[in-house]
Amino acid sequence: MDIIKNIFKDKINVLSFFIAFLGAFMLIPNYFEANIMPLQLANDMWISLDPSWGIALNYVKLKNLTWGTDVAFTYGPLALFCTRAGWGENKFTFLLFDLFMFLNFFSLFFIALKKSLNKVITLLILIAFCLVSPLWLGSANSIILMAFLIFWIRVSIDSPKLVYYFFQIAIITLAFFIKFNTGLIAFPLFFAGIIYNLFSKKEKAIYLLLYALLPIVLIISFSTFLNVALVPYFKSGLEMIKGYNDVMFFDGNIKNSAKYSYLLLALTTIVFLFNISVFDKRKWFKNGVVLFLIGTSIFVLFKQSFVRADGGHVYDFFIYLPLLLLCNLDFHIYNNKWFLKVITLVILFIPFKFLALEQVKTIEIKGKFPKSNYISGLNNFTTTSGMHLTPNDYKLPNAVLQKIGNKTVDVFPWNILLLLQNNLNYHPRPVLQSYSAYTQYLENMNFEHYNSKNAPEFVIYEVAGIDNRYAFFDESKVNVALIKNYLLIETFDFDGRKVQLLQKKQDFKPIKLEKIKEYAMLLNSPLVPQKDVFYEIGIYNSISGKITSLFSHAPEIRLEMKTSDGYIKEYRTSKMLLETGIFCNQYISETKSLNSLFDSKIDGLKIKYYIIKPVDESFFNDKIRITEYKITQ
Repeated sequence: MDIIKNIFKDKINVLSFFIAFLGAFMLIPNYFEANIMPLQLANDMWISLDPSWGIALNYVKLKNLTWGTDVAFTYGPLALFCTRAGWGENKFTFLLFDLFMFLNFFSLFFIALKKSLNKVITLLILIAFCLVSPLWLGSANSIILMAFLIFWIRVSIDSPKLVYYFFQIAIITLAFFIKFNTGLIAFPLFFAGIIYNLFSKKEKAIYLLLYALLPIVLIISFSTFLNVALVPYFKSGLEMIKGYNDVMFFDGNIKNSAKYSYLLLALTTIVFLFNISVFDKRKWFKNGVVLFLIGTSIFVLFKQSFVRADGGHVYDFFIYLPLLLLCNLDFHIYNNKWFLKVITLVILFIPFKFLALEQVKTIEIKGKFPKSNYISGLNNFTTTSGMHLTPNDYKLPNAVLQKIGNKTVDVFPWNILLLLQNNLNYHPRPVLQSYSAYTQYLENMNFEHYNSKNAPEFVIYEVAGIDNRYAFFDESKVNVALIKNYLLIETFDFDGRKVQLLQKKQDFKPIKLEKIKEYAMLLNSPLVPQKDVFYEIGIYNSISGKITSLFSHAPEIRLEMKTSDGYIKEYRTSKMLLETGIFCNQYISETKSLNSLFDSKIDGLKIKYYIIKPVDESFFNDKIRITEYKITQ
């Protein structure tokens, strides 16, 4: 009570309180859960990709599958706070999370205003973020949690209070189970703050060591409750992150995004460095920790936005940079110089210019105030209230549904919603969708699943890929298992496409890959594929390639193939995809091309050779390693 009285004695504190409350209120979602709507017939497979993995995460929880072994993804068992899918969930989990986020926003806004020596500048940063933030936060909740963590670490550096560490520990534990990449980066940030206070002796060492251990203890404790196998969860999550940087990059060329992002990075660096220079020069350790927090958080935001540089990801950089600036107090509590204030105004103007004027992205204001939809959603919530998958026009042919019945079924490459909308007994492979099985570890998880009696009885199969990748080499080793242990029992038309139904053979025999030989080849040399031979290809980055991969994304590689009709095809691949392996001397360009692999009487288009072609050879060593395996049963 004394704390509250002291707050309201000061008029500035009173004003700051109401501004912070209003800002936090604006950022409460105006929706309670996501409505899962049926897919419509559209002749396009790509529209099913994101909604499929989103709802599949709820499905694997309902099936009580284990995270890390039965399912591998960057999202974890608390992904519902990003997907907002309420299927099978408890409404109070959403409510408690939203209250936690509100409390963090309020505390951040209030403390930032209270500490600031330039309250107008701080207020403008606060307003800028509240205005540009979208109504639908989705996966950005993981970015916001990282920003909150930075804020609580920063205030604990000045004053290591128990409440500040409570928020840090809660955020780390949540982030680890919401989205692994955010949980991973949270630990070095957290330990940087702990180490600083340990050496500065602002808090007793025993307390700091206890704080350092608590998130680890909580994660181990909650892993049992949340059905997480910690070591495989960590390993598969790390593989997902590495593979994403290796092959999922997309140079979207959003107009002026590169120019404005580099300008923002340069201007924020100037302000940060100048403000840190006003510290006591003897506090070099503190300056270093602050720079680590600032640099890491902005770098992570930049990488998350510009590796997959499509519209949504690029927008995130401009939307959430003001929040990071607000959380890094050193950006705005010391800038007394007039030119720094001018630079700050320019920094705040650029996101508006880019988003509202150049991208014509709506800046929502009115939509952030009514919360009647949220309250209504809370009151009417059930475990299936957001599920609207039936009735729908996405029905598979009756003959196909009758053959599958209630037996287990999987789908390739990614259309999981197709199975759920048809009420089929979906039996997922660990990496749920083909495009993301992009490292050897992840590919082997799926191969082991399909190379065992645990493989589903039926598979609905289409040949489709993303980003101009050769679709048949997404999960190439799994494709070996499908060709050898499944029968093609039907090809049917669906949504303007050819789709195939495979059924597991009764005389199922595990696949064996027996190593034949290993040798080196020069880049750009032809590799002539042999029947029933599987090739693992090792390609090695030069030092410049490794540096480029760290600060941007992996250098691009192309896979060239020449077919027997004389045509040359070129596809995008990656270092890690090549390590997963390639095989087959037939060209699989579309679903019906598979017929020749299941029926030896059908003569398919042959491949004369493959060539590995880096876009820039300076990023790679001039030799590659080829390991050949004989495919047997």
